[in-house]
Amino acid sequence: MNKKIDLKALLESKMGEIEPAEDSRTAIEDAEMNVPKNLMFDAESSEFKPETKPVTASGARGLTVEEAKTFNDEMNRFIENVLVAGTDYGVIPHCNKPTLLKSGAEKILNYLGLIARTEIVNRVEDYNVGFFSYECKVYLIDYNGVVKGEGIGITNTREGRYAKSNGYAVQNTVLKMAKKRALVDAALNVGNLSARFTQDMEDLKDLNPEPDNKIGKNPEDLNPKTAKPVAKEKPATKKQLTLLEKLMKESNSSEVAMNRYVQKNYGIDDYRKINTLMASELIEKFQTAAKQQQA
Repeated sequence: MNKKIDLKALLESKMGEIEPAEDSRTAIEDAEMNVPKNLMFDAESSEFKPETKPVTASGARGLTVEEAKTFNDEMNRFIENVLVAGTDYGVIPHCNKPTLLKSGAEKILNYLGLIARTEIVNRVEDYNVGFFSYECKVYLIDYNGVVKGEGIGITNTREGRYAKSNGYAVQNTVLKMAKKRALVDAALNVGNLSARFTQDMEDLKDLNPEPDNKIGKNPEDLNPKTAKPVAKEKPATKKQLTLLEKLMKESNSSEVAMNRYVQKNYGIDDYRKINTLMASELIEKFQTAAKQQQA
């Protein structure tokens, strides 16, 4: 008669009798002490719980003028040599500063040696009406477990770009958008980059309040009946396209990136088909960005 053996129970019973060598035990204990707890997730809740370590007096001191200047210079050199226009940052119409995109934020954090950890600090999930809202906080942590910066991002399904969509279909999209906004916010904070970049206005433009009548209407809010019809504009001149392509090359912006931009903002599949007004606007954006980089 065959006897069934519980191999799992047998193995566990034998393992209890095994003791690691003294050297191995010491190595294990040292490794556990050196792994910051806030780089891991809580085993019970599976949610990230930041645990800020005490900062010593030397770690809390401010930078000297020379150190601050060096940091700023090196950050500018990194941006100019590593970040790619149209991919890592871009120019958004009616915004006077380039906008930092997710890929650019990720590169900046990698350059600074920081790890991003995201926590959903507030959520509303109403499955009866299909309304979803998420507030995310991103913590930037160095290898020693010290939180070096934070960022906040909020998105919900009633924002302009999602309002006409099925809330259930875009639930995951708004969650990811909240995480992205928090990541970009954190990167701007920790890199001292608010003077050089703005938050992703392409995503946040739907949240802008109505402009004050004393200031004047935003061009995007003008009644279409009073706006100048785009169809009547003449095609961009050869001179404009030549200058635009020169500026694209200098900014490391590809034709693919430009076509994607004009498709989204003008509804045109090829930048060579833009009109004179669009060309002037694009040229101005590139020139403004170049001046800001040289400043």
